Amino acid sequence: MGGTYVEFFSDEALENVMCLLEYKPDHIIYLGYKVTMVTRKMKSLKQFAGIVSPKTKLEFIEVQRDNLDSCIKSLSEIADKYPDAFYELTGGGEMLLIAFGFISATKNLKTLRIDPYTGLEVNMLPGHSPSQHRDKMKISVKENIILHGGLLTRQTGSYSTWSFTTEFKEDIRIIWDIARRLEHKWNRYCSIIEDVVKANPCDETGYYVLPKSSLGEAVALLGKLNGQGMLRDFTQDNKRVRFRFKNSSIKHIVTKTGNILELHVYEVASRAPEIFTDQIIGAMIDWNGDKTETEKADFASAYEKYMHSSYDTINEIDVVLMRSTAPIFISCKSGKAGSNALHELETVTRRFGGKYASKALAMALPLESSANGSSFFRERAKEMHIWVIDNIYHLTDEELLNKLIKLQP
Repeated sequence: MGGTYVEFFSDEALENVMCLLEYKPDHIIYLGYKVTMVTRKMKSLKQFAGIVSPKTKLEFIEVQRDNLDSCIKSLSEIADKYPDAFYELTGGGEMLLIAFGFISATKNLKTLRIDPYTGLEVNMLPGHSPSQHRDKMKISVKENIILHGGLLTRQTGSYSTWSFTTEFKEDIRIIWDIARRLEHKWNRYCSIIEDVVKANPCDETGYYVLPKSSLGEAVALLGKLNGQGMLRDFTQDNKRVRFRFKNSSIKHIVTKTGNILELHVYEVASRAPEIFTDQIIGAMIDWNGDKTETEKADFASAYEKYMHSSYDTINEIDVVLMRSTAPIFISCKSGKAGSNALHELETVTRRFGGKYASKALAMALPLESSANGSSFFRERAKEMHIWVIDNIYHLTDEELLNKLIKLQP
């Protein structure tokens, strides 16, 4: 770590942290306009820096947006005070870049640019030909949310619900195979089991006694799960089914229709750690990043009630993957999908990913059978740069992984 770097403050949060990630310098000076360098964005940047490079000093200098002389004066003062500084050219407004061009014509300034998506760095040092190389930078999902002014709450599925052991990943693959064979029946059976389980609570040992009259056809799913070792102490007679779930994770899958698709997408993506450098499932995002733990718990409780009020309400957000420094937001739909799914996905992605983020709608069923006006829906998704990966029940794991890898903003 060492030296001073100058960044032209950008609306795109990721463009402000490339030098911070790559070099962890002593000092970074951010030059920006008042309209861009707002307090909320500076606070988020400081919080992010405190995690990835706590010893780096951040300095913010405001320049007048339409005053070229002001921009030239500020840059000239920085160049005189820090003659060995590097200038990173990714962000910044036009007037600042014009001023930089004017200053660089008379001073030997060290410049570089790091592409936030590819990691390609181009260096232009005085007296040398331009050089370039690729950097392997990465940030976590949690750090990305913080950089964009939010916070993952403790109710996030990767923290509160799921533990991805080798055994659990195998269980996901087994249950997914059952679900894909049942197709649309999976949702119906899980909904029935959820209602019957709520109406007939287990005893203190987790033992359920469920009436077949209430379960109806869903008894078939319990039989399939038992045959694959997902249930314990399974017995049945003409009137009742008795069993224990293998563990709480299996219960969460069977009693909530959409969980298996989310888990399947997450598990398949986890097979390519060289591509997807971090991942979170069931991301619960505090948009302001400043709630107390009690408020977060209340928020989660209210959100759960809201989530069950309509079939097309998304979890914020079902799966988030990181590809080095670029996030991928995925909304999973095991049943029907409405236009709200697209708008909610777009809103979350724009706020917590910006232009470098990818977004996708992952659908278990063919779009034609799960969305009203499927041609319009697909065209609208295309206009919003949202990838639609549908009919996942009929995709091999390899085909799904390849589609995830090809996601681009």
